[in-house]
Amino acid sequence: MVLPKQPDTWRALSALATRLLDPIVDQFGPITLTYGFCSPELARLIAKNPNPHIAPQLDQHCAHELNNKQALICTRLGAACDFILPAIAQQPQLKTHAITMQHVALWICENLKFDRLYYYGKHRPLHLSFGPQQNQFLQTMKTNPDTGHRVPSKKGRGPSAISVIKQVDY
Repeated sequence: MVLPKQPDTWRALSALATRLLDPIVDQFGPITLTYGFCSPELARLIAKNPNPHIAPQLDQHCAHELNNKQALICTRLGAACDFILPAIAQQPQLKTHAITMQHVALWICENLKFDRLYYYGKHRPLHLSFGPQQNQFLQTMKTNPDTGHRVPSKKGRGPSAISVIKQVDY
């Protein structure tokens, strides 16, 4: 693991933790991080996989880190992580959880200021970012059964994000 090199990355990670993750933990209890800060070195390693499921130029996991040419990897700035509630992570096959990640996503849309939230399903981790734009942007993602790639589905921003997440059926 390589630690962040840029001071702004440390500040962005702190803002993500205090402005988003702490209130989520206060509301729902402990969370399990499934993906957090991604150093340029880690991004290169993950990219070697046949189906890496990352987009470093867009997903904010690299925060304010620089590439080999000393340019920002992701110009959206901020920081991102993916997380799940432990009960859902430990028993994903159970579809009877009182709380699902859809409930968590709805609560986030209704109560927190965030940049981007990617929703993958009721029993899958959420991607959440905190950044300077605070777009309140929600993108639902489905997995293409033929390729295994995640593909965008419905999206919303601000109040329309609340409507979208309420209507999702997966």
